[in-house]
Amino acid sequence: MSDFYFDSGVVVDALSGHPKAIAELRRAKRPWLSRISWLEILGEAPVAAREETEHFLGNFAIREITPEIARRAANLRYEKPRIDLGASLIFATAQEHGGILVTRNIKDFPAATPGVRIPYLV
Repeated sequence: MSDFYFDSGVVVDALSGHPKAIAELRRAKRPWLSRISWLEILGEAPVAAREETEHFLGNFAIREITPEIARRAANLRYEKPRIDLGASLIFATAQEHGGILVTRNIKDFPAATPGVRIPYLV
């Protein structure tokens, strides 16, 4: 079974109590985050919720950005110039480690994209 790498939107939804997001997190034996997702989530957390948010993020294994991931993300951006920088790094992280990206971001990742799981839309 492949590892699941969670995009920021799904994790923020889970923090907000969204049942489908929570169910997705529970599916993962060991949930992973790119350091970029970690940064996006914590960077947008309200001051009053930062400590709780950081504690929640402690449930995830974190993948740091390596030169290989950066190169893969650069190639993704070349192939799809409209893809967001953060999205390309997050997807490249999952790809580099043979994982599945769990996201609701259909703008950057249409449902038929190999290696991507779109469990729900909001």
